[in-house]
Amino acid sequence: MRKSVLMLAVALIATPMFAAPQRAAGRGVAGASWVQRATTTDLMQERNALSWDAMSNRPIALIETNYYTFLPGEPVQVRITTNANGYTGPVTMYLYWENRATGERRYYNAGAGALLPAGQAADLFGSTSAPVAVVVPNLSDFVLFGTASDTVNSWGVNGALGGSIAVPAGQTGLYQYVLEIRDSAGKRVISRSNAMYSYIEQSVPVSGTITVDTTWTANRRYVLSDFVGVQAPATLTIEPGTVIYGGNTRATLFIQRGAKIIADGTNRRPIVFTSAQKTGSRNQTDWGSLVLLGGAPINDNRVGAGEAYLEGLPQQPQYRFGGSNANDNSGILRYVRLEFGGFEIERDQEINGLSMAGIGRGTVIDYVQVLQNKDDAFEFWGGTVNAKHLLGVGFADDGLDFDLGYNGGVQFAVMVKRAINDENDSNILTEADGHPQTFTLTPLTNPAVYNATAVRETNTQFGNYGAVVRRGAAPRFYNTIITNARKAPVTMRDDATFNNVTGGQLLWTSSLLHGDFADAAFSSSSDRAAQTRDFLFNTMKNNRTADPLLALGSLNAVTTLMPDVTPLPGSPALDANYVAQPPDNGFFEPVDFIGGVGPGSNWVLSGWANFSDN
Repeated sequence: MRKSVLMLAVALIATPMFAAPQRAAGRGVAGASWVQRATTTDLMQERNALSWDAMSNRPIALIETNYYTFLPGEPVQVRITTNANGYTGPVTMYLYWENRATGERRYYNAGAGALLPAGQAADLFGSTSAPVAVVVPNLSDFVLFGTASDTVNSWGVNGALGGSIAVPAGQTGLYQYVLEIRDSAGKRVISRSNAMYSYIEQSVPVSGTITVDTTWTANRRYVLSDFVGVQAPATLTIEPGTVIYGGNTRATLFIQRGAKIIADGTNRRPIVFTSAQKTGSRNQTDWGSLVLLGGAPINDNRVGAGEAYLEGLPQQPQYRFGGSNANDNSGILRYVRLEFGGFEIERDQEINGLSMAGIGRGTVIDYVQVLQNKDDAFEFWGGTVNAKHLLGVGFADDGLDFDLGYNGGVQFAVMVKRAINDENDSNILTEADGHPQTFTLTPLTNPAVYNATAVRETNTQFGNYGAVVRRGAAPRFYNTIITNARKAPVTMRDDATFNNVTGGQLLWTSSLLHGDFADAAFSSSSDRAAQTRDFLFNTMKNNRTADPLLALGSLNAVTTLMPDVTPLPGSPALDANYVAQPPDNGFFEPVDFIGGVGPGSNWVLSGWANFSDN
């Protein structure tokens, strides 16, 4: 890779597909017409721009490669999206290549027209000793490295910094490009985005049923065709950094009851399930997604005692779930991304981002992202599994969908709705149900959810509530933030649900429910506006409707490309008097903040997740 990048010719021109920002005369950076040099006036504004109170206006940065995996000879292309987002101070820009396995880092410098030697740092436009302060450019899908004449896997655009990067033969490995926007001195990182990719040696088609223990490795890519099953007692092990593509719209991976998946990634080497289309051409429903079927208790008896078939699928043994083993183990999902899925099995029955049907508490679910899925981000059909660090971005239906007697715990969840992939009957944080026909069946849907944040890009056409609780569900929510729901932040329905308030099973406390609770915000004939308000603000004592003051700031299509939901200084989410402490049961962690992300521990933006919108 080093040789291929060092040999690039430097074009440093703005491509005609993207408009360059307007520049005052004499402010351009030499050789780069798409960025302008900062003036003395800009430099004087930096102190105010960098104050913590203004960090909701920090610049937005997104960097992407055209694919995640490359065989020898395939072209690697790189593009960026940047936006000032109201940030008024000068910045410096840094672009570097990094080996994800060894940590070796090599900065790209436009003056040199190449990656610099390892150990030598420089900004994109200046020198190793004097970074050039610039104004944040407003760019959309701006190609840095690309060749218009490439006929395969290409954006068809010449890059502003050079041509496509040719993958050398005989080299495998895990890499990334990183874009940093720093202060004018180049010392403090204000915004960062990384694009992970890998060089591989083989593309492996996968179809049918896996019946023996199997391992997928990061030096290959795996392309699913149609429904793929893992049958008991087989275990599918997936190495950190491996990428799995959905090869057609029906491509879905089913971990059947009694089988296991061990997908144990890391922050720098997440395991990615994604669309087979190139970046920029991906959409929801490009493939199905991942389904886990377990043997833990559910409250459905339509097949046998405590068993059911997954909705929309044939009533065949491989789609059966539920049982009596609360400690059932379906494996490990840790640092896993599930992108651009949601194949529609039947009308209004799509594959969720992550479907967990009767999954037991022996299963590990931690650091899982669902991006741009057609249906729910995460659905729990009964079971007892505990889950941490759940991230949903751009899902079309509900964030956390609880059904059929789910009784696990969830901590640290962030749900971000986008207007480009929203539907009318969609709820940002949750839709919590008991049994669909008999609301009083046990076990009740009774999860404990601590520390969740649910936000929605402003959208006047689509979107429903922040949360819906109905059909005898009895969820327990603590330390949650909901903001910018199109309708009421929370609505509750039916006698069976409100009976759980009387019984003490249904709780919602220590939360910031920011939005409209007036009667007009409850539009369904099933809503009980007065009872909902009485429960949230009289029966429960620590809920407030205050603005949570998140670093995300304005909720729009640009800010969801870098969704920072950290509470700003002065946020009511940081008032310790309102924070509920989770039980010390070996799963939950102690907290001193409300919401899914706390100051100093931004797991959402720590590098493993992806925020592309196409």
